[in-house]
Amino acid sequence: MLLAQISDLHFRSEGRKLYEFIDVNGENAKFINQLNALRERPDAVVISGDIVNCGRPQEYQVAQRVLRMLDYPLYVIPGNHDDKQHFLNAMRPLCPQLGEDPENIRYAVDLFPMRLLFIDTSLAGQSKGWLTPATLNWLEQQLQAHSTRETALFMHHPPLPLGSAQMDPIACENGHELLMLIERFPQLTRIFCGHTHRLIVTQYRQAIIATVPGTVHQVPYFHHDDAPYYNLEPVSMVMHRYVPVTGLVSYCQPVAPHDSSYLYDPRISCPVDA
Repeated sequence: MLLAQISDLHFRSEGRKLYEFIDVNGENAKFINQLNALRERPDAVVISGDIVNCGRPQEYQVAQRVLRMLDYPLYVIPGNHDDKQHFLNAMRPLCPQLGEDPENIRYAVDLFPMRLLFIDTSLAGQSKGWLTPATLNWLEQQLQAHSTRETALFMHHPPLPLGSAQMDPIACENGHELLMLIERFPQLTRIFCGHTHRLIVTQYRQAIIATVPGTVHQVPYFHHDDAPYYNLEPVSMVMHRYVPVTGLVSYCQPVAPHDSSYLYDPRISCPVDA
């Protein structure tokens, strides 16, 4: 199993730029083409929310057109910038597992060595996240019914504070209820999120909890300064590879332009003086 996780694309309407100067549409299209060109091809791509910036149908038209270019199966969930109904209208043709109910977006994938669960943590009109009772009940049922299958969960908002002054106030407000499920179900070993526009990793009991970078713009990590900064540092995605014996290994894959690869040569690395 090899999954590529990307997040927080923030598509704008045709011809519009983010903050009027960041060409997110063009940069996302470039990102998708670079994904298609990977030497080691993932089995699927996961997008962990914030497909568009303002939740408008015109933005989803652009997002759908660009994401149709992907050469891989797509698993996607909404984020706080998404409108649930518009999201579902545009993304369901690309990800049929989403179903037809915009208020109950959640699904399981059983095609890989690990079981994958996908849930919606967005709350209409709010930046923070929220786990509904229906979502928590569904998670509990899924974990009870598959207690011997190691499981990874994908959601947009992280379920606990990560020490980011800017992003912690808009994390998942009742994430502690998910932490209680982690305590009860040892097979839940990974929680993968978006939202923070940055790779941040922590652990709660047996579960590794991580957020991943955005595809275009990032949020600097400051512990005390809560001003809403962002920047355009080089972008990357996170790959999740299941390795026999070891289990799931996650690593950062740069996407920004860089020099061509080169081969290790011990004669050059540690030359012997003549």
